[in-house]
Amino acid sequence: MPPVEMTPSAYDHGMEFEDVMWAIEHADGKSQVSGRPGESTWAFVGHPHAQTDDYIEVVAVLEPPRMIRVFHAMPLTDLYRNLLEG
Repeated sequence: MPPVEMTPSAYDHGMEFEDVMWAIEHADGKSQVSGRPGESTWAFVGHPHAQTDDYIEVVAVLEPPRMIRVFHAMPLTDLYRNLLEG
């Protein structure tokens, strides 16, 4: 996995770097979503760690092979809940 950068906005909801990494690496659902033109933006839904039934949503710009830039991370909302069904 390329290096991961978390922008300041990724911390707005109190998510920790390790929890975000776990959710991305062990995502139960993911999908490419609309973002800025020319960017590859993805949403990931996963547990923040192995000892919970809670889910978080993480939205990031993928810039392979250089970097993953996370700009959104928070407890799962209805906006991305559908990713668990697919």
